Amino acid sequence: MIYNKFFGFREEPFGLTPNPKFLYMSKKHEEAIAHLNFGITENKGFVMLTGEAGSGKTTLIRYLLNSIGPDTHTSLIINPKVDPLELLKLINYDFGVTVAGSTEKDNLEALNNFLLDAFSKNEKAVLIIDEAQELNLESLEFIRLLSNLETNTKKLIQVILVGQPELKRIVASEPLKQLDQRIAVRYHLEPLSREDTTIYINHRLRLAGGGMLTFPPTGIRLIYKYSHGIPRLINLACDRTLLISYSEGKINIDNSMVRKAIRDMSFPEDKAKIGPLKPAIIGVSMFLLIIILAYGSVSREDSYFDKISSMLKGVKIEGDFFMNEGIYMVANEELYEAACSLNLLSVWGEKDLKGSPEAVNEPAKRGFSAYKFGAEIDKAIKFNMPAILYIKHGNINKCVVLRWAVGNDAMLIDPREGKNILPVKTFKNTVTGGMILYKNRYKGANGTLLLQQELKKRGLYDFPVTGEFGPRTKQALMKFQEREDIRKTGELDEETAITLSNVEGAPKLSPE
Repeated sequence: MIYNKFFGFREEPFGLTPNPKFLYMSKKHEEAIAHLNFGITENKGFVMLTGEAGSGKTTLIRYLLNSIGPDTHTSLIINPKVDPLELLKLINYDFGVTVAGSTEKDNLEALNNFLLDAFSKNEKAVLIIDEAQELNLESLEFIRLLSNLETNTKKLIQVILVGQPELKRIVASEPLKQLDQRIAVRYHLEPLSREDTTIYINHRLRLAGGGMLTFPPTGIRLIYKYSHGIPRLINLACDRTLLISYSEGKINIDNSMVRKAIRDMSFPEDKAKIGPLKPAIIGVSMFLLIIILAYGSVSREDSYFDKISSMLKGVKIEGDFFMNEGIYMVANEELYEAACSLNLLSVWGEKDLKGSPEAVNEPAKRGFSAYKFGAEIDKAIKFNMPAILYIKHGNINKCVVLRWAVGNDAMLIDPREGKNILPVKTFKNTVTGGMILYKNRYKGANGTLLLQQELKKRGLYDFPVTGEFGPRTKQALMKFQEREDIRKTGELDEETAITLSNVEGAPKLSPE
C-alpha cells in the first residue's frame, strides 16, 4: 500500500484480501472454529457456517485450512456458480484426482475411489464450498448426493457449506429438505462487538508493524457505528483513514480524519448519518482512488480525490523517513533518535541531511560536540539552546527536540507527531535525559587564541592575544563564568565552552 513505508508497516494492515495471518480470534471466531473442527473430527457429514458479507468467513476458512493436519485432504471451491458436472470436476481437480474420462460417471467413480483409498489409510477428505448461497438448486442437490459416498460406519467426505445468511433460507426450502436434515453442525458468525472492534484494529496494526500507531477511542466508536462490527467495513474505514493521515503528513490519527474517511465512503444522501456502504460502491470508490494515486488525473467526480492527490505532493519520503514542513518524521520507534538528530541539525541550519538510521552519527561528522545534561531540563533553558530531550513514554524513552521555551510553554518537535506547543509542567517530570549540540571553537592548536579573542570582544580580557593560557586568561575566564552564573573554575570546561559557543548565528531556545 502507498502509505506502508510512511507508517513503518511491514505489510498492509487493513487489506481486503482474506489473510489468515491477520485473523483476530474473538470469542465468536473461536466458537466458529470449534464447530468446524467438531464437524470434521466427528465425521458429521455436513457443516454449515453463515455470516454477513464481510464478516470474516473466508478468512476463518483459510485459517482452518492452514491448521488442518497432513492426514486430511481438502478441496476449496470459491466460485460455485457452475453446473453439477463442472462442480464435480473442480472438486476432483482440487483433491488431485486423476480422471480417465470426462462424463459425470467417470468423475464420480474417480472421486469415490480416491475417498475409499483415503479411508483405508485412515485419512480424511473435506470439501469446503465458499459463497455457497450462489449454488443453484441442482448443484445443492448434487452436494447432498455426495453424502451417499460412505462406508457402513463413516461418511467418506465431510462437506462445509459457507455462505451469507440467505443460505439458511435456501437450504430450509422445500426442495432441499433432505439436505437441510443432513446438516448436523451449524454456526452463524456474528459481527464484532464494539470492544472487539477496538482489539481487532489494534491487533492488525500490531501484526503489520505499526509500532505505536493507534486510533483514538472516539474514532473507533465512529468506525463501529459505520461498520456495525463487520470486519471488511472496519478495514475499509481504517484503510481510508490511514490514507488521509498519510496525505496530511501526520502519523497520529485523530477523530477528524476518521470522520472524513467515513463521510467520503458514505452515500451522498447519508453523509449526515454515517451508514455502511454496499461492497459494489466501495469497490468503485477504491478503484477511483487507486487510479488517481497512480496517474494523478481523473475526471473530477469527487473533490475529495483531488484533495488527496494534491496533498500527497507535499509529502517527501526518504528511506524510512518522511518530511513534513521541514521536520523529519518516522513511524518506527527504533528510528526516533536518528530523526531527532536530523531535526536538531536542521534547527542549526545544516544542509544536505539524509534520512537513515546512521543519522545519529551525523552531528559528530559535522563537527558538533554533544553535552548530556541528565534529566535537568532547566539546564537546557539556562543555556538557551535547543536540545534533544528523552521523555518516558510507556515502556520506552521517546526523544523529542526542545525547539523553544518561553515562560511556561515550550515547543517540542516530535518525530511522530510533528510540532507541539505544551506547558513545560506537563512533560517536565517525565524527562529522563537530554543532550545539547554545540560547536566547540576552542579545541585544537588555536583554541586558546580564539578564546582570548572572544573574551576580549566581551570586555573581559584587556591584554595581548598570545594564544597562551596563563593567569590573565584564567582570571578573564572566571569573570565570564561569574557573569553567566556557571561554576567558577577558571578552566575551559564543557559548560563554559557551551556558553561561549552560544554566539550570534547559533540557534536559541528563546524565539528570536
